Amino acid sequence: QSSIVSPRREEDIASITSGIESGLTLGTPLTVIVSNKDARPKDYSKMESKYRPSHADATYDAKYKILASSGGGRASARETIGRVAAGAVAKKLLKEI
Repeated sequence: QSSIVSPRREEDIASITSGIESGLTLGTPLTVIVSNKDARPKDYSKMESKYRPSHADATYDAKYKILASSGGGRASARETIGRVAAGAVAKKLLKEI
């Protein structure tokens, strides 16, 4: 990684905690948890006055009129992983249809 990022070591292991039993969906919402074990909120302290290169901070600020100084808001990896998990479930489902 480059000098403008704060490197992380995240395993990104998904744990499905509800909505599945014996490998079958129950027709109820799935709960997928991906723990963030290497969180460092202080790494984002400079974001209160500067946008990070190669991130969505500027577009997020322009669209929502708020700068998520905690690390990317709706564009953070921890937030977008839910859509990635949903896409993985949908892909598996579509293969069976």
